Amino acid sequence: MAHAGVEQYRELEGVGGIGFNKLAHLITIGIVIIAELIYVQKFAVGKGNIILLPLLYAFVLGAICNPSVNPLAARWVRPTVGNSLSQVILIAVLPLGAKLATLLGPQINAIIAAGPVLVFHEIGNVATSLVAMPVAVLLFRMGREAVGATFSIDREPNIAVISERYGLRSLEGMGTLSVYAIGTMFGTIFFSLLVPLVFSWDVFSNKALGIACGVGSGSMMAACAATLTAILPTHKDELFALAAASNLLTSATGVIFGMYVALPFANGLYKVLSKLRQPRQAEAAKIHESDIEVVKTEEPKLGVAGFVSNMLMAGAIIVLSHVMGPKKELVMVAPGVALMLGICLSGYFLNRYLPFKISTLIWISIVGVLASLPGLPGADLRNQWFSQVDALSCATLVLAYAGLALTKQEVTIFKRDGWRLMIVAMLVFGGTFLGSALVSDLLFALLGTH
Repeated sequence: MAHAGVEQYRELEGVGGIGFNKLAHLITIGIVIIAELIYVQKFAVGKGNIILLPLLYAFVLGAICNPSVNPLAARWVRPTVGNSLSQVILIAVLPLGAKLATLLGPQINAIIAAGPVLVFHEIGNVATSLVAMPVAVLLFRMGREAVGATFSIDREPNIAVISERYGLRSLEGMGTLSVYAIGTMFGTIFFSLLVPLVFSWDVFSNKALGIACGVGSGSMMAACAATLTAILPTHKDELFALAAASNLLTSATGVIFGMYVALPFANGLYKVLSKLRQPRQAEAAKIHESDIEVVKTEEPKLGVAGFVSNMLMAGAIIVLSHVMGPKKELVMVAPGVALMLGICLSGYFLNRYLPFKISTLIWISIVGVLASLPGLPGADLRNQWFSQVDALSCATLVLAYAGLALTKQEVTIFKRDGWRLMIVAMLVFGGTFLGSALVSDLLFALLGTH
């Protein structure tokens, strides 16, 4: 039986029908305070380091407070909290997008110099299949679901490719949805641990690693770039800018690259490998109707009141992150956060009211770059304020919401598909990162811009 007073907590989960979840925000505030008080922790392991970031703690703590993951949490939080937060995450990630956009303006020369590499680094993503599919087919004897699981990192643009070509109820769709769910649950953790390991190899240039962080997922990119900049703090702005530009281009070109390069390559590789070892009978490869529910829209669907209220709350938590973690003074952080919220609201209203539609995040990126371009009126003062805002602190609340927003279906997919797909998914993520870093380094060498 639930504790007395639990219903009073649960009453906080909804207010006015505008999509403002009071209890979820209160839990997130508590999570962010704990995560930022722990702050960045480094541990030497051999030649490298393990770097634990506040965003990692925030995700784990969010999952612990999530009744879909931890049944004990159901005594205080409704099991549907994950569904109610799906829109809040999309809003919470926008200030991070605005912060990254404001890094592009001051670093515009570095972005232009790296332009060809940013455009063509995605060719390295064919390593995703090269690394993961032999294990999926030859070791685990997966069937056609191996194509969907390993042709890409399986975020929203890649799911669109599989949906258009095969349908999400196909075997290929099952593989894609499984890796999508695993990426949602463990992608940020994986990249925060992978980056220090790869950096310790001393194989890739810093700029190539920064570009490789642009894997097409905002949360994974944030974890990857934040970990890299924790290792290389003196190159922080340049590396974050390269990662942001790379991620933006990867998201924009993901469908085209996936459909005409990555998917045909994966199909060809599967034909070769499946002749070497026959796949298992497909008794376990069952797609469930509810699996499709794990795919989240990329665009906030709340009305103006819901968007503005959640955006203001996100801004307040970001300010709190700075005060608790990097120990910055409120008067130093508040102007930059306020400007970023203004950029987010501008992007939202441009997308809402202009007759032609592009995503809110792209509008925010455009406005953020323009606001930070050197030489424009007031740019020096704005960039001084923007510089006080830390991208890592912007990411912490996103991962706290992400942990809270894991749905029962995502947990079910992970439990059902088991450790084999977990291994395949980790190889997919690692292959994407390493392939992109390798191609970026080769292109830098050819252009003589290392």
